[in-house]
Amino acid sequence: MDLIQEKFTSLFSAYDVTTQARPDGGILLTLRAADGKQVKRTLSYGQLHSAEQLSWAISAIRRDLAEQASELPVISLLQSQQRFALPTYR
Repeated sequence: MDLIQEKFTSLFSAYDVTTQARPDGGILLTLRAADGKQVKRTLSYGQLHSAEQLSWAISAIRRDLAEQASELPVISLLQSQQRFALPTYR
């Protein structure tokens, strides 16, 4: 478990990271920000022992953290500001 704790601590160095073992072989990952906000995620045994699944889980956690921090652009900024009619064919 210490190796898993160290891995997540290095990946999410801006957070206080704690892990708790689950009976199914997975973990409960808790990330606590300096302002006291917490993010909890469960990772299954399969996710922890498959490099591809672990990579996907880490990407999802990073995406969720960015979304909570409002780092994602507003959807209206992603949409085109110019509207035009679609072509019609007769």
